[in-house]
Amino acid sequence: MSTSTIDRLQRQFDGSVPTPPRRVLQLLSIVLFFLVWSAVVRIGVLGFDNFVGPEVTLAALAEALAGAPMTEGGETIYEHAAYSAFRVVVAVLLAMAIAIPLGLIIGTSRRWEDALFPALEVFRPVPPVAWVPIALLLMPTFRSGVIFVVFVGAFFPILVNTIEGVETVEQEYVQAASSLGAGSRQIFRHVIIPATTPSIITGVSLGVGLAWITVVAAEMIAGGVGIGYIIFQAYRLLDTPTVAVGMIAIGFLGYVSAAAVHRTGHRLTRWQEID
Repeated sequence: MSTSTIDRLQRQFDGSVPTPPRRVLQLLSIVLFFLVWSAVVRIGVLGFDNFVGPEVTLAALAEALAGAPMTEGGETIYEHAAYSAFRVVVAVLLAMAIAIPLGLIIGTSRRWEDALFPALEVFRPVPPVAWVPIALLLMPTFRSGVIFVVFVGAFFPILVNTIEGVETVEQEYVQAASSLGAGSRQIFRHVIIPATTPSIITGVSLGVGLAWITVVAAEMIAGGVGIGYIIFQAYRLLDTPTVAVGMIAIGFLGYVSAAAVHRTGHRLTRWQEID
């Protein structure tokens, strides 16, 4: 390439390398994932030659999306996904309804922190899946037992992030509001809650991710219906295409829920964009 050609290209791009549009980059990311997947299956890296490749998986996914039954009961992928999504939504909403007020109380009151937080800290390291036997014994139905386990998985990330959000509120803001004549309720409503909202959203985002992990594990152990159940049943039957379809379904549902939380959080914290 001649020097004049290089100079002309540099002038055209103003010295910077052009980047493809965002959507193109996202599509390339998915294509690259499928290429890597196909390669490791064909080469047999780490025993992946026992797993199914993307071509067979996409064919099985198309069949599932067409309404083919996924289990012996005749339920389709849509019914299993609806059961799992319902459990995650109910459990996360319950976790938010309890963890956010509790976190605000613990974060703003040393007395309540000393009274409640040590007991909660004892249960926080316990994996949610360890609650499955207790939940199935104590809860009246299988469905409520799975929802309880998913609730435990989502509860602690929301609680801890809410407490940390309250504790990191700048005292200058509190003092400024107080000097302007604001009472404790007004400070709580107009200073503490808005300043804590980004941390709460981070906690909800983490809670939703853990809720999807927990619901799959709980459905694998407890049985019944749901994406976790069809993955485990397919594993027992060595039906690897169905295992991969279940994993893709969980990934898609998790992506959609994470995007919904991100969009909601962006709307609630638009004030952060104000200079």
